[in-house]
Amino acid sequence: MTCSTKFLLMAITVLSLWLQFSQAYCIYNHLDGLGSYFYVKEREVNPRASFKKQINNGQKECCPWDNRECNLSGRREGVVDFHITFGLFGASLDGADTFFAFCSGGGGLAISGNSLFNITATCHHADDAVNIRNIFPM
Repeated sequence: MTCSTKFLLMAITVLSLWLQFSQAYCIYNHLDGLGSYFYVKEREVNPRASFKKQINNGQKECCPWDNRECNLSGRREGVVDFHITFGLFGASLDGADTFFAFCSGGGGLAISGNSLFNITATCHHADDAVNIRNIFPM
């Protein structure tokens, strides 16, 4: 592969990531433990909320920040509240505690940890600010 081809591939990758972050919020599953997953949905404050996803270990799900079914305010800087239920190490979600996290509509939320006592939500907001918080059951 020539140097210019490598540069072109790198430029396309960077542009794709930039477009993703500028057009959608994404939620990432960085939990430790094989089979760890979570179910996330936008909080019921939004009657039109349609973002309801199971996110498996190492995966992500995204939704356009200007879609009012994913972000009630429709603004890139608007706050989106999430309810998250964990299935650590493949455990069932039946009777599981629900956790609460938030991030901006144009941001990215990474969920990490390896037990219900050390779950961390890291939000990279649309304005480039970063918040890292431990989250607890509601």
